[in-house]
Amino acid sequence: MSLKSEYILRFFVYIILVTSALLLYINLENQINMILSATIVVLSIGALMAHNRDSKQKMILNSIYDQGTKLYNRQYFIAELNTTYERARRYDSPLSLLLIRVENLEDFKSKQKDIVLREIGKYMLNHARNSDTVSRYSDDTVVILFPRTDYLHAQIAKDRFQKGLLGLTFNVDKKPIFKFTTIQNSKEEDVDEFLVRVFDLA
Repeated sequence: MSLKSEYILRFFVYIILVTSALLLYINLENQINMILSATIVVLSIGALMAHNRDSKQKMILNSIYDQGTKLYNRQYFIAELNTTYERARRYDSPLSLLLIRVENLEDFKSKQKDIVLREIGKYMLNHARNSDTVSRYSDDTVVILFPRTDYLHAQIAKDRFQKGLLGLTFNVDKKPIFKFTTIQNSKEEDVDEFLVRVFDLA
């Protein structure tokens, strides 16, 4: 092989080696880009799923809790009452309810009304049993559902809540006026009749 032919061959080998290196670099770069892109996609999907999960959890919480008091709301209370009441009838067990109404709530200004409701909710959450369902039934009314509790023991609980709420310091212009009503279920009435009797007595 002549010297000229050898130089030409070396030149082509050099070109092939450089081209291969460039192709390898491009492929490696593409692989890195693909990996980075895939990582970004996975992280984005994870963030989206976490956001959707948080939004769903927030939606669920908003659907069962009252925002002003952090107690259960009326819809949740009605659902829980229906379930608990039917269970009480099936097993012939007592069920009682305590209704607490703030008689003068409308006399408070908006911000002071929020303070009163927030303090009531905080106290009820800290002092109710885990088995009790404490709910805000209406603007001025909180109800506590006592499963497997007769009237006598519900009255004891009522006295305890009454003493505690009357002793609270609300830091508002006037003291809230409370009305407490306790009632037990009856074998002869269904849940709707029970609720009517509750609010007739309240």
